[in-house]
Amino acid sequence: MLIASAALICTQPALIGAETTSKATAVAAPATSVVPKIARSPKAGVPVARDVRLFEAGGETRFEIRIDRPVAVDAFVLTAPNRVVIDLPEVRFDLGTDPTRLKAGSITGWRYGLFATGRSRLVFDLSGPVRLERLDVSVGDDGAALLVVGFAPATRQEATAEQGRMRAWRPEGDAGLAEETATAVALPQTDKPRRAKPLIVLDPGHGGLDAGTVSPATGTPEKVVVLEIAQRLKKKIEASGRYEVLLTRTDDRFVPLGDRVKFARSHHADLLLSIHCDAEYDHSVRGTTVYTLAEKASDAQAAALAAKENQSDQIAGILPEEAGEEVADILIDLTMRETKQFSHDFATALLDRMKTVGRLVKGNPHRYGNLRVLKAHDVPSALVEIGFLSNKEDEALMRSPEWQEKSTAAILDSIDGFFAKHVARAPN
Repeated sequence: MLIASAALICTQPALIGAETTSKATAVAAPATSVVPKIARSPKAGVPVARDVRLFEAGGETRFEIRIDRPVAVDAFVLTAPNRVVIDLPEVRFDLGTDPTRLKAGSITGWRYGLFATGRSRLVFDLSGPVRLERLDVSVGDDGAALLVVGFAPATRQEATAEQGRMRAWRPEGDAGLAEETATAVALPQTDKPRRAKPLIVLDPGHGGLDAGTVSPATGTPEKVVVLEIAQRLKKKIEASGRYEVLLTRTDDRFVPLGDRVKFARSHHADLLLSIHCDAEYDHSVRGTTVYTLAEKASDAQAAALAAKENQSDQIAGILPEEAGEEVADILIDLTMRETKQFSHDFATALLDRMKTVGRLVKGNPHRYGNLRVLKAHDVPSALVEIGFLSNKEDEALMRSPEWQEKSTAAILDSIDGFFAKHVARAPN
C-alpha cells in the first residue's frame, strides 16, 4: 500500500476505519515535497464515494470517506460562519440514507453535492473556529482511496489567518481541480445580439449541495421541485414560438448567485424569472408570493426571505467576496429605475395570472426585498415562491404534473401580458 499526505498534516498516524485493508501511517512532508507515486486505477466513469465516518480522536474532529480510486483533494477553512470545505473532482456519492444526520465533535451539520462542471464539494458547519490538522489519503491494495480530514479547535485569530488557504493532495500526474464556472450554460462573448424574439432566462433556485427548503413531511428538497417546474415551463415557452429561453442550471448543480445574474446580463436577457419554494414554521401558510428588488424590505417576511435566499453562496462554501464598487454612473442609475418599473409590471401580471390556478399567500403577495439574484440593473427580474413545501397541500400541488401544467401556462400568460404592455420588447 502506498500513502501520500498533504504538507499540513501532523506526524501522528491517521485513524483508519476497521474496514480498510491495511493500516496507514501519515507521512509529514514539507510544502515542496514530491507526492509519492500511486497506482492508477483502471476503473472508468465517475469515481464513487461511500463509507462515511465522523468521529473524534485525540482532540480532533475527523471525517473519513472511501473513494473507489485516488482523486485530487483540496480543503480549506472559512469563518463567519465557521466551515470546512473539501473539493473533489466530480464523484458519485453513494452514502446511504441521509448521512448528513451524522454529527461528531465540532460538526453541527454538513452537506455534499455537485458544485460545478466536473467538481464536487462537501461543506461542514462548525460550532466554532478550527484549524486543519490533517489531510491524508491512503490507497489500498484494491486501488480504493481513503480520505481522512481532521480539524481541531482554534482561536478566531488562527482560523481567520488560515481562511481560504488551500491545502491539497494530488495523485501523481494529476494537475488538480479545474477552475470552472458553475454556470450551466457557457456565457456568450459577443456584444448584444439582434434578436427577433425576446430572451427569457429561467433560474431554478439552489442546486447541487444547496438543497434549499426541504419538506418536513416527505424530505423533498426545493432544488428538485423548482428544476422540474422550470424545465416544464421552458418547454411550454419554446412551444409558443414567441420567445427564446435559457436556464441558469439544467441539472442538479450549484450556481453562485452572482453567476446567475451574470448569466442573464451576459446573454442580454429581456426577463429573468427565479423560481423557488417557500417554508414556514406555521404549516398552514400556503400560496404563491412574488418578490421584486428593493434595498429596504417591504415587511418582516420579505426581509427573512431575502436573508434565507442570499445565504446560498454561504451554504456552498463560497469564499467571501470583496466589496464591489458602488454604481455611480447616472445612465446606469436611470436604467435601474426603468428596470425596477418593468420588474414591478411583470410581478403584477404574474400574480394576476397565478391567482387563477391556485391561491396567493394571504396578506401582500407582492413583496420587495434585497435579493441578490434580482440585481441585474438592466434585466427586469422577479422571484416567485411558487408555494410552501412546509404545507402538505402546496407540496402535493407543486409535485403534480397537472398543476405544473396549469401553473406554467399561467406564467406563460403573464409573460405574454408583460411583453404586450412593453411594445418595444414585444415579439413581432
